[in-house]
Amino acid sequence: MASLKPATNYTSCSLHEPVKILASEESLSDISIQTIPEFFHQCCERFRDYPALAYKDKLEQWATVSYEEYERNVERAALALLYLGVEPRTSVGILSFNCPEWFYVNLAAVRINAVSAGIYTTNSAEAVFHILETSDASVVVVDDTKQLQKIRSIRASLPQLKAVVQLHGPYDFDKEQQEEGYYRWSDLWEMEFSTSLREELLEREREVAANDCALLIFTSGTVGMPKGCMISHDGILYCAKTINRCLPYLQQGGEKIISYLPLNHMAAQLFDMFMGMEFGAVTYFADRNALKGTLGRTLQEVQPTVMFGVPRIFEKMQEQLMLLEANSGCLKRCLLQRARNYMQQYHLNRLEGKPNSCMKYWLASKLTNRIKHAIGLGSIKDCIIGGAPVTEELKLFFLSLDLPLTDVFGMSETSGGIIFNFEKTNLLATGKPVEGVEIKIKDPTGEKNEGELLVRGRTNFMGYLKEPEKTKDTVTDDCWILTGDVAYLDTEGNVYVSGRIKELIITAGGENIPPVHIESLIKKELPCLSNVMAIGDHRKYLTALLTFKTDIDPHTGYPMDTLLPETKEWLASLDLHYNHLSEMLHIELPENLQDFDPNSVEVQLDNKVQLALEAGIERYNLQAISNAQKIQYFSVLPHDFSIPTGELGPTLKIRRNIVHTKYAKVIDKMYQKN
Repeated sequence: MASLKPATNYTSCSLHEPVKILASEESLSDISIQTIPEFFHQCCERFRDYPALAYKDKLEQWATVSYEEYERNVERAALALLYLGVEPRTSVGILSFNCPEWFYVNLAAVRINAVSAGIYTTNSAEAVFHILETSDASVVVVDDTKQLQKIRSIRASLPQLKAVVQLHGPYDFDKEQQEEGYYRWSDLWEMEFSTSLREELLEREREVAANDCALLIFTSGTVGMPKGCMISHDGILYCAKTINRCLPYLQQGGEKIISYLPLNHMAAQLFDMFMGMEFGAVTYFADRNALKGTLGRTLQEVQPTVMFGVPRIFEKMQEQLMLLEANSGCLKRCLLQRARNYMQQYHLNRLEGKPNSCMKYWLASKLTNRIKHAIGLGSIKDCIIGGAPVTEELKLFFLSLDLPLTDVFGMSETSGGIIFNFEKTNLLATGKPVEGVEIKIKDPTGEKNEGELLVRGRTNFMGYLKEPEKTKDTVTDDCWILTGDVAYLDTEGNVYVSGRIKELIITAGGENIPPVHIESLIKKELPCLSNVMAIGDHRKYLTALLTFKTDIDPHTGYPMDTLLPETKEWLASLDLHYNHLSEMLHIELPENLQDFDPNSVEVQLDNKVQLALEAGIERYNLQAISNAQKIQYFSVLPHDFSIPTGELGPTLKIRRNIVHTKYAKVIDKMYQKN
């Protein structure tokens, strides 16, 4: 068992202050306490001859790193960090896209008794400064010249920052600038390190304690600057191990994972690095345009066996498949639809305990397996989905492909996923907590006894770095984490998470309204829509912003002018035959939306389009549980939401405050109609 430092509290806001482990004696004897370096060495020894990491080389071929090489590379990275002067209990910032070096630096930092602090590559220089200053960063590792420029602009205000390392060329500096603290990764990698430095590495590693902070996960910061969630060695490892226990069908040394979500995100580190490591998986690194459209190509090449994704990723897959189906011949399309319909019913029968025909399942699987392979999920054993509420429609679609989606709930403050729907008792539940995690509902009200979800366990984060007041606002005296999510429990102990409390719309009349549910119902009525955002906080009535489905530029991530098939089919049903959004909205769009002001154009809809949208909204309104939840007006926006245009965050969730600000003029017009 790893050594623990003396601690007096279950929370901490300092990198120098360890915490007490929140665990029962049974839990401690069942899953032993380890540090990340101990866990890493153990996994590398166990799987030393297996491939650990895979990346594209200069010839665009997959190259692999074995677990034995992985261990050596992390040691070399640790020696490099010591050479650069990283002090104990300071941080190493990582401002880079996913790559093997991200893993090396992350694990090297914790091995030398420092802390890893990942940073979104989309962060501004101001946000990067905040993270490096808050985390006492002594070294920052950056991806390329673009990220280096951010550091150059702020470095003079960071006296504790000893060195800046650029991973990938081309470089705009040479070896001489090492004296100024700028280093090329390739130069460090070729160095021979002294015996005394190797002895220091061993001494530093002996100082690592499982109840110290290992990782800093900074929130995306849609409101104010991001908070640094302090994650202990024991917290992240306990989370990974308890989840893996729920996946007994995974083969030791035989699984494939794709790393594509930003690695400074809690879920990405948990699934890509720590969970995969325990069962000897090989992690493939997608290219930097994965979230802009190239992920599909990587999926097809790798055919992963386990995948974690946010809902928007699976929605994009659904759109791609609907496009393929729409372009198929009449006979093929009919066969595919029949196979999907049967497969969906097969899984629904299983959920309800009804009998099924094995022969029909076998026949249907012949077709659905082809579809799965076409999108890169032909070898998948589990698709885990989380990060935002998942619609029943999306789950039903993937059931029709023989790909049940496994819900997960978690947050940075819980060291990752802690509630899973592995049992899949129904399509609505988020699931049940993993072993050792307690849950309860705060101030339950209504027929469902719905209220704020509270959780606690060995997975609790330590606290927010240098933010004692915000830590107290999030963690109660008896260690319950206030998740900020609305949820309820059923009689079987299933948790149903319906949305964020902060996302609740509180109307001028005082009614609390969950927007996500409304938005999903409207998209179900109008499948031509890509995004719907309900508006109405402190207003007299609800309105909605709508965007149509268009192509996304796979290189830039910007929305394109070309309409997707679902939109064109919807238009064709109205006897309209537009191919481009600008034609449909009667506006002019620039080739590049980089500097486009959405308030500079006025959308004009054909009468048929206006009436059809009104009809879809009215169909939703008939389902609304109160008059306050009915949509009174709507506006169509001149392009879809995306990461580069600012409406979506790095994990593809709507940044509601940004949308409110960016489209304030459009929103205000909807409230000037009465």
